[in-house]
Amino acid sequence: MGFISSATTTTLNIQLTDAGRSRVLNGGNLINLFNKFGISDSDVDYRNTQAHSDTTTTTNDSAQLGFLPDVTGEKNTFRNAVNDGYHVKDSVWMKPKKTQVQALDKKYVALGMKQPNGNMKYYRDTCIIDYYVHDLFVLHKLLAFRYVSDHTGLTTNASTIITSANTYFNTTLGIDTKGEYSQFLQTLSEYGLGMYGNIWDSIKVYDGNSLQSENIRLISQKDYDYYNSLILAGGAFIRNRGNGQQTGIEYNGTTIKGFRQASPFSLFFSPGLNETTKAYKSGAGEASLGLGAFDWGYLNLGGMGNWNNNSSHTYPKFIMDNKLNGWAGESTNIRNLHVGYVTTTDMEMSIPTNDLSQEGYKNINTTLPSARLVLDVTTSSQSPVYYPIPPFMMTEANGNLLSINTRGNKGIKITDTQNPTDAYGRVIGLMEYSSNWNTTQSGFKSSGALFSVFPSQAGGKPTVASRVVSGKDPHYTLLGRMLKMADNMFVGVSSQSNSFWRTNKYSGGYKSGLSGTSVDMYNVSIPVTWRVESSQSSNATPLNVTVNFVFNKAAITESIKYKNASSQNYYGIYDNAIFRFYGEDGATRGSYSEDPRGHGYTSSGTTSYETNGGKKLFRKLISGQEIKAN
Repeated sequence: MGFISSATTTTLNIQLTDAGRSRVLNGGNLINLFNKFGISDSDVDYRNTQAHSDTTTTTNDSAQLGFLPDVTGEKNTFRNAVNDGYHVKDSVWMKPKKTQVQALDKKYVALGMKQPNGNMKYYRDTCIIDYYVHDLFVLHKLLAFRYVSDHTGLTTNASTIITSANTYFNTTLGIDTKGEYSQFLQTLSEYGLGMYGNIWDSIKVYDGNSLQSENIRLISQKDYDYYNSLILAGGAFIRNRGNGQQTGIEYNGTTIKGFRQASPFSLFFSPGLNETTKAYKSGAGEASLGLGAFDWGYLNLGGMGNWNNNSSHTYPKFIMDNKLNGWAGESTNIRNLHVGYVTTTDMEMSIPTNDLSQEGYKNINTTLPSARLVLDVTTSSQSPVYYPIPPFMMTEANGNLLSINTRGNKGIKITDTQNPTDAYGRVIGLMEYSSNWNTTQSGFKSSGALFSVFPSQAGGKPTVASRVVSGKDPHYTLLGRMLKMADNMFVGVSSQSNSFWRTNKYSGGYKSGLSGTSVDMYNVSIPVTWRVESSQSSNATPLNVTVNFVFNKAAITESIKYKNASSQNYYGIYDNAIFRFYGEDGATRGSYSEDPRGHGYTSSGTTSYETNGGKKLFRKLISGQEIKAN
């Protein structure tokens, strides 16, 4: 509103609707014909086309974008005459059959994100989260690097790197003792970091007064959400055909389309505890991403020798090519024996102790706990690969045993702490072994007595210790192998040109769905949108959450070297003692933190989970409507 000077002449042009023009044409005093007007467009007929709204050449210059018929012209132009116009009818009212109407309580499915200070905030309606996969890989290198001194045969300048590692743990992280390392792992765990990294921390249903855990289901919104999540969940499943012959990650039996690359990842959706009923509710806990492509068991082997000449840290190799160093005699039915790779169930529950003295086991003199990774042995040129704990890691404890159950059984202590994340760090830093299967004899390809097991490079080829330490031959660790699998998966998804896969954020690269000039340097973001519903409260408004899984390769190659030897690209996790967490600054690398708890933690004692430029580490909530306390 405003004042108009009395000396100013203001002209108001009144443009009438069809109903108003009809009144004028039907007679009556123009001044007295209208006793009220509304400054709105409630009577405009938007159903008429713009072409009939005026005759000028200027687009959209009609007063009401429906037709304004003139009182002259031809009828077939809709501008010659006036019809009765469009009148607003009286509203239709319905009398309720009951005098009392019951209103349903409004509920919302809400997503919980733990804050750096430990508080939990909940968000509803639509949430977007960026999850920084490169930070997770650098954290896993840190966990493996705790034991870098055990892997001096895998890198050049080993003494310098060990000294730098001690400085990093002691000075940068403020960890001098095993107890302080245990507390460090606990602090990370409280924020949802360790073997897995939390995407969100809780799902609850909000009724306007309180938050309660209910059974939850997630529904992929589009085809590419389903397939993107399937790849990040592992791409398929692990099939075990019995007797240790495991074919590993297969695509047969799945609905996956257009992409046949194994994923190193696993998505986990944990149950949550309901505070009222004290019962666990499916899907109501954390959602997390981890590296879960491997399984765990034992290698029962014979013919042990030395791969390298390090007197204190000797890696073994096993040559089992005849009955004198592992084979028990060709008349023995090895289907009834547990030789080679043996699952934990078979080794710990199916083999009576006295069975190990049978004829088939007489030359099997070594049992090593081992991880194993299988990429479909029926189609892949890569044999099953193993990651055994070498004997020196189990003898350095000098008889230091731990109770592992209530029955008094003992286990060898091979880590600084009893935190599960510490054991995980031990495992992902182990060197890769392959088996050279003797195809001229009977037996299983993935487990049996007629094969040799040795440190290997790509394609199952043996490595030479002197060439590995000098950098002339590549070598793999479990973490390095899964990093290379991630490369193949990210580039493979970006290469698709169908509706089953999608990337976002980045473009202009050597693949359409990422940025960067080659596999040496690229950025990719894989989106997944889920509709999160309560299985118990049908009136709870669902939550739509989009997670962008962001991987900036340059953000990890400063910490984990990406190298080439013998025409093979591989990741060397023990080649430097650099740890840089870039978080949301991964693409530009404008700021970082050397401490996963956040820049400046050792001086302030406060977790920020931010870089030195204030950028978020590991994950960031981009948008979401926060639920405020009443």
